[in-house]
Amino acid sequence: MKLVICVIVERDLEALLLTEQNLGRGYWFPFDEIQPGETRTLAAKRIANKVGPHDFDPICVLKIRCSDLLPCLPSTQTYYLLTKSSLIRANVPNTVKSIWMNLERINMAIKNRELLGLEPYNVLKTILERQQTNGWDKLISGGKIFEEPTFQVVDFQQTDLNNPANSSPLEQLISSAKFTNKVQESIFKEFYSYTFPSEHMSLKAFTEAMDNKLSMIEKSKIQAYFRAFDSQKNSYLTYTDYLIGLAAMDPNTSHGGTPAELRCRYIFRFYNAKSTGLMSIEEFRGLHTDVQNRKIGKANDDPTLNNEILSTFNSFNLQPNNQLALVDFLNSVGQLKYRGTSVLFRLNAVTQDLLRMSRRYRDNQNDRSEDNINYEIADHCVTLKKSGTLYQVESLRAMNYNTQFSKTTEEKLRTLPRSLSEEIFDRRTTATDIQEMLRLFEKRDHTKDALVWSPNSTIQLGRTVITLCKEVREIIRYEPRCLKLSSPCYILGDIHGNYEDLICFEKCLWRATPLLAPASFLFLGDYVDRGIHGLEVVIYLLAAKFQCPKKVLLLRGNHEIRKVQQMFSFLKECLTKFGDTLGKEVWDAINSVFDVLPLAAVIDDKILCFHGGIPSPASCPDDFISMVNDIPVPLSDPEIESPLAWEIMWNDPFSIDKNMMFQIPNGARAGFFNNTRRSTGNYFTNEALTAFLAKNNFSHVVRAHEVQQAGFKVQLGGHLLTVFSSSHYCGGTNDAAAVLVDSSKLRCYLENIVSISSQRDLSDKIVLS
Repeated sequence: MKLVICVIVERDLEALLLTEQNLGRGYWFPFDEIQPGETRTLAAKRIANKVGPHDFDPICVLKIRCSDLLPCLPSTQTYYLLTKSSLIRANVPNTVKSIWMNLERINMAIKNRELLGLEPYNVLKTILERQQTNGWDKLISGGKIFEEPTFQVVDFQQTDLNNPANSSPLEQLISSAKFTNKVQESIFKEFYSYTFPSEHMSLKAFTEAMDNKLSMIEKSKIQAYFRAFDSQKNSYLTYTDYLIGLAAMDPNTSHGGTPAELRCRYIFRFYNAKSTGLMSIEEFRGLHTDVQNRKIGKANDDPTLNNEILSTFNSFNLQPNNQLALVDFLNSVGQLKYRGTSVLFRLNAVTQDLLRMSRRYRDNQNDRSEDNINYEIADHCVTLKKSGTLYQVESLRAMNYNTQFSKTTEEKLRTLPRSLSEEIFDRRTTATDIQEMLRLFEKRDHTKDALVWSPNSTIQLGRTVITLCKEVREIIRYEPRCLKLSSPCYILGDIHGNYEDLICFEKCLWRATPLLAPASFLFLGDYVDRGIHGLEVVIYLLAAKFQCPKKVLLLRGNHEIRKVQQMFSFLKECLTKFGDTLGKEVWDAINSVFDVLPLAAVIDDKILCFHGGIPSPASCPDDFISMVNDIPVPLSDPEIESPLAWEIMWNDPFSIDKNMMFQIPNGARAGFFNNTRRSTGNYFTNEALTAFLAKNNFSHVVRAHEVQQAGFKVQLGGHLLTVFSSSHYCGGTNDAAAVLVDSSKLRCYLENIVSISSQRDLSDKIVLS
């Protein structure tokens, strides 16, 4: 998104032209998105002409805000300064409500909370000061009109807060609240989602932001909460105001030492309704009543409460006007002369959990982007066979079906620009080369059997695979370690070199390529080893990833590790197919992609997916998503470089029916103990899973890692689902399955796998819904 924000000045009136924003958010600068082929200057003129019957002259750019400074905001925002030059005589319809405001009127708007943010006041004040010094022609010669916003992290220190030798009061509060850098970043994103495109939070935006953080009774006191947060009495909050206020409310924040003093300042402002800095007996009544109401067994209508309030209030060191000053309130609480304030001004849950439960800041961004999507007709027509396979792709410009297009459309088609669909369907890439080679590999002809490479094709194949790996690695390395997906989504478990089963899934789920499928496809790892076609499975998936990077998602399993492949078969497979030299190069190239693969994914913020199992508290003491995203990239040796990654790839659930003779050892910690079957990683119990899900606000875990006779297994109270997508594993009789996450359901699909060479139709059946 690229915005142009118009700062429109009336020189004679010394006023700004402001417009009313949608949904009653208040007045602010006119702004809009730049249209295709439009310069910033033209966009500024277009936006200005919408808001008043005047002719406007662009003067200069005041500021350009880029995503390098604020990555959660739109990519570019250009503030353009314009001035009114003349009245347009033509009857131009005014499509938006606008108003000229001078400094006096803006000050009144601030007091009445009529603005979206404080930028109009700051900008106009600076412009007028510069104009008096430099004149209109040299308006910006004195420097920036206003500063760039930045995300400044408050230092988080896991230290003893009773000995805060080198920490500022703010740092002590942030550390006490356990606001790590990741938590602060989440708060930052949430804040700007409500204030966009302003950098200040109004009361309305604050009310929306606190909606999921307060109870219904507390929401009725939203003005008091806002007053407490607004320590500078600006009528609007900055990000820092919002951050510190949440830290003061967080249940983790200590009610002792410096954090307690800062909290008490918020409590005082909360009940000091007149914002005088002096608390009256009526205001103290509200504070003391809330303290008593939170005490067990104290009735709200206790007849002795009124006398108690008066007696307690008089026990403070009151001012001559019989009011309580902030400093005296702080002294009494600090000296334990007045108790009970620790229960006041508290959130019901820690901030990071409330942020995780609320999808508002993500949904807000999605809503904005959807509102500004410019839809267009794709320039290709796709023809499918009755079987569902892709048969033909034609450019609309080359079609001769005159009845399909109106005269005006035909004219448009002649100038239709090259689009994404043309790039995907027409462009020859390394991925399309691999896909053609794989189709030849699958076919039987007079020179070879099905699923066999032609002897003269291996060198070209090897070089193409190396190139593909380099290209796909550049796509994957920029993905987060923990992906965030939306349903519908198919999940596939271990494939282990079973190319026949992979093609069977293709025919059932994405026969016409993943690009045209309505769902995304998440693979949970273990693509190689055990089976004889690990290479083909990997290059099939990497080619699909290259073509459909947002529809095909690949996670790392415990066999996407060099040491494991050396113990099993994948290294040997590469050397056998390509020879020692080229085979080693291909193996290294593929593993370079494995080194950057994501390790987990979350679907609809509720379904956690990975290869192995949940991590122990020792390796993941904090928020799961944040800690996974902090795992380094690349990760060539997970066992040494990341205990958290190692557990995610190796851990197993402890199933009583599978371990009837095995008791949980006494030394188990928080439901985790050594996985003796694998000689690495941990087992985790139902209790451990329940605690993990509650802590991270997930409802289910979908994982792979263990073969299942039916292809899937529902475990641990129905909150864990294991899926295995390779049938006849190691010569066994098991089936292969996939999981569909859609419409608030987890559905397991069991495939009746048929040999690829038999050419018989495949059938599938829902076995769990």
